[in-house]
Amino acid sequence: MRALPMIRISLTGFALAALTALAGPAAAASDVTLNADQAKIIVVSGQPGTVIVGNPSIADVTVQGNRVVLMGRTYGVTNLIILDRDGNQLAALDVTVQITDKNAVHVYKAGGRMSLTCTPTCEQSLQVGDEPTKVFEPLARAMQTKSDIASGTAKAAQ
Repeated sequence: MRALPMIRISLTGFALAALTALAGPAAAASDVTLNADQAKIIVVSGQPGTVIVGNPSIADVTVQGNRVVLMGRTYGVTNLIILDRDGNQLAALDVTVQITDKNAVHVYKAGGRMSLTCTPTCEQSLQVGDEPTKVFEPLARAMQTKSDIASGTAKAAQ
């Protein structure tokens, strides 16, 4: 009679292990997807001391208390590691930055591309892959000048 309860306990443990295996891995909470030129807030359990971005040309961060503001720069995949002041890991995330085609129009001409964002009026926008000399570089200069004027760092015209 004593063997029967032991068999039940063993079978119960085996059944729980099998159900856990069948359930598969839990959804990865360590993956973040965001669009280029947009931000997401990540809340961590402690105060970040060090934040490491694998490829800062893909994503960038700003720390505000226990919140990390993650900003998508351009499309690609990178990672983000957040450590507290003692070097303990608070979070490790895989970050995917994607380009959204929402309200986007791409014009192809003579092997080059120009991107427009239409909301509802179409205006030229700067996208990786645009034709460099006729589209990308002049628009990048114009955007930098506008940013310099807005921040008060524009040089006086001579």
